[in-house]
Amino acid sequence: MQIIHRRARAMLWGTALVVAPLLLAGCGTPSGAPSSPSKSTHPTHGGTIIQALGPLVAINWYQPLRPVAYNSLYDAWAASLMYKGLFHIAPNGTIDFSRSIASAISWNKAGTVYTVKMNPKWYWSDGVPVTAQDVQFTWKLIQAASSPNAPAPWPYAGAGSGGVPQLIKSFQVINAHEFQITLTNPVNQVWFEYNGLGDFMPLPAQAWNLYPHNLDQELSYLASNGNNVNFFKVVDGPFHLTNAIQNVSWTFTPNAHYDGHKPYINKFVLAYQTSETSEVNGLKTGTVQVGYLPLSMYSVRSQLANDTLNTSYGYSIDRTILNFRSPSVGAILRQLPVRQAMQMGIDQQAIIQALYNGMGVPGTGPVPLHPKTFLAPQLSRPLYSYNIKAGIQLLNKNGWHVVNNVMTNSKGQQLSFNMEYDAGSSTTLAMVQIMQQDWAKEGIKVSLSPLPFATMLQYHHQPTKWEIQTGLGWSYGGSYPTGGGMYASNGGYNFYGYSNQTMDSLIAATHSPQPSLASSQKALDNYQLFAAHHLPNLWMPVPEGLGEVENTVHGVRSSANSFTDAISPQYWWISH
Repeated sequence: MQIIHRRARAMLWGTALVVAPLLLAGCGTPSGAPSSPSKSTHPTHGGTIIQALGPLVAINWYQPLRPVAYNSLYDAWAASLMYKGLFHIAPNGTIDFSRSIASAISWNKAGTVYTVKMNPKWYWSDGVPVTAQDVQFTWKLIQAASSPNAPAPWPYAGAGSGGVPQLIKSFQVINAHEFQITLTNPVNQVWFEYNGLGDFMPLPAQAWNLYPHNLDQELSYLASNGNNVNFFKVVDGPFHLTNAIQNVSWTFTPNAHYDGHKPYINKFVLAYQTSETSEVNGLKTGTVQVGYLPLSMYSVRSQLANDTLNTSYGYSIDRTILNFRSPSVGAILRQLPVRQAMQMGIDQQAIIQALYNGMGVPGTGPVPLHPKTFLAPQLSRPLYSYNIKAGIQLLNKNGWHVVNNVMTNSKGQQLSFNMEYDAGSSTTLAMVQIMQQDWAKEGIKVSLSPLPFATMLQYHHQPTKWEIQTGLGWSYGGSYPTGGGMYASNGGYNFYGYSNQTMDSLIAATHSPQPSLASSQKALDNYQLFAAHHLPNLWMPVPEGLGEVENTVHGVRSSANSFTDAISPQYWWISH
């Protein structure tokens, strides 16, 4: 699971993966016909396709294993083009073993022992087979990197998700292409399959394992090469990273030894964008072939005559994150009535109508509204409606009263916060201004600080650097949508310090064995209803994504997978 840049949602096409800034784009039902349909009906080879990143979004980490500071969807994209996960998740949420390194996954009835067989067809680009020993190497790295004492920039962002590493009792290599994982106690088998085993991406032990007897030294070595292009020579994915110019572009070329579907194109480029306007100009001039249309610029759609517009929702949520660890305001934000008043002060429908042209849905809880596969029926609409009067009454009831236009308690503490937001988007700026104005009506004073996406991520483990952050989305990336990583006490991505015993027990129930799919869903419903009510963060509206694809570029929509929010440019081709 990863943070996403919600502004550039247009870019979320893909294979199987899982934070990002508010990106507005997608692929789904086309809503615009090509101006000059291509005469080519069969894929052709050659050419370069350039895809736009979100404004001010850079790729800073190429390693498949990521610490929290580099756990963005775009860092994950770079890694996924070079390294394959253990299995590939199809758009319907099932595992497609025909495209996976794993050929079969089985478990015992108790849900404590999981056996994974690997397809022997997969090789590293240096000719060495991909084996169970490579997965074992990954496991040892995850285990060491999840320690709070791991060398910087660790710990591992995925610690806690899927019960990894704390639930794993042993990892056993059975043979070159089979391994077995034994857990300390029974768990929900589907949850562990998706959220636990999904972490076990094979890594090239023969090329990277320089310090087998000193894992901290190995982690430091890998981290020192986290963004070193020349380090990533041995890959098993469809592309090599061959050039990277920070804040300009990241260029990938085909891996000639790839054992899956080999790319048609000669080059794939992820291009840095200085603003939404420059990205749209790139679409107009053809310097960008795959990009996104910001909803704030929807009126220029008619000027993109050479593109096709696709719309979709990714399997993701948007949220405003509260820093419960902040030495200045953490104790205040830990008060539920304060969070409830803040949620009631967010006019989600106004944001959807005014900024998203009506193309969006309100945030209701931790599970996405689209698709409704795992959504509790009660959360088809928000539990907290926009209600300034009710918010004021709630604060008054809990000891807060307006003094000089700011809610103040008997200790002299004020509801006064600084909110950081992702810079570079007029839509996000307009959104935070609406939030600021409505909160002021409740006596909640908020100052605004624009920051680059990467800087916001860097601040996550520095409690003194921030109080509130918004403009960030969360992609589940094909995983089972429980909250272990985000909301469990000490979860791997719970960098903001939320902790609640009831939440912990409800999350634990979603991870426990259940007698039926219905009982599994009931446990998930109980968790998400409590989270929706208890507000570990504030729920924000989710815009529909608007993706733009040049008419000469094919395969983007057909290879799209909004369930996983990854990209598969090995299936894209250009007609001439």
